[in-house]
Amino acid sequence: MPERATGQYTAAEPDTPYRRHKMKFRLGLLGLALAFTQNLSAQTGPVKLVVGFPPGGSADTTARLLADKMKDTLGVPVLVENKPGAGGRIAAQMVKDAPPDGNTVMVVPFAVMVVQPMVFKSIKYDTTKDFTPVGNAVTFPLALAAGPGTPAKDMKELIAWFQANPGKANFGSPAAGSMPHFMGEMLAGAAKMKLTHVAFQGGAPLVTNLLGGQIPIGFDTPAEFAEYHKAGKLRILALSGAQRNATFPDVPTFKEQGIDIDALAWFGVFGPPAMPKATVDKLNASLQAALKHPDVVARLASLGLTSSPSSADEMTNRLAGDKLAWGPPIKASGFQAD
Repeated sequence: MPERATGQYTAAEPDTPYRRHKMKFRLGLLGLALAFTQNLSAQTGPVKLVVGFPPGGSADTTARLLADKMKDTLGVPVLVENKPGAGGRIAAQMVKDAPPDGNTVMVVPFAVMVVQPMVFKSIKYDTTKDFTPVGNAVTFPLALAAGPGTPAKDMKELIAWFQANPGKANFGSPAAGSMPHFMGEMLAGAAKMKLTHVAFQGGAPLVTNLLGGQIPIGFDTPAEFAEYHKAGKLRILALSGAQRNATFPDVPTFKEQGIDIDALAWFGVFGPPAMPKATVDKLNASLQAALKHPDVVARLASLGLTSSPSSADEMTNRLAGDKLAWGPPIKASGFQAD
């Protein structure tokens, strides 16, 4: 029998079942530690802000402003990735299927999360269950803009012109099933006239066709029309807010012109399902810091967008409330699509 020294054998411990069990236990602990470390390191990679529309639109502009500031607080590159198509639904599906490590989130408009699930039968996700809210980004009214070939200077003249030219009574939006789409339907109902909807793949193509005279009017965010309105190439005839927008003091609201339309939209930030709370909190803190930066606030305001940071819980509540509010008018419109 080998002699003991300070309570231990001086020779190697015999290879016994107990010793083998102890070694397996230690290796298991080591594996757990390595896995934990890998999970932590996975959240330090580049962050993608996915946008479901082409470059140049208001959602894309918002995402790029956020990316530029969020990279400073997160300490990693923040990249904008455009995945246009299907009115933003391709991007939403991509984010839904992404790992919940915080490296893939989306800047997404109100319509993709609230309106489209009510009208498109082919959607394979539930916006309440299949995404993790990170926070709100901006709020804004919707704008109606008239092209250079449309003579109307206000809503009264526009309605009269449509009634005199029913063959030209068309309106464009950035996507079928979008909030701008339903704003056009609401105008048709309020004015008691028929308007034919023309859908485009994003705000930039909508503006191109509006400038070219392919459609007489279009609905979208003020940001899409701001530059052309200021240059006199397009005319914003009305905004959907309860009061005039400070960036467009010359533009009256629909209500000021006797049309009962009052609605605000938003861009929110959402990630895949089951994102850990610590990851959400980290992203939300970075998002809020970016939205409070004076340069970001000013740039957004110049486009008619209001910086409106929120907590993740507030974004969750806003999504639920908007679903309840918009359900009845969407159902009343009768619009359905595959």
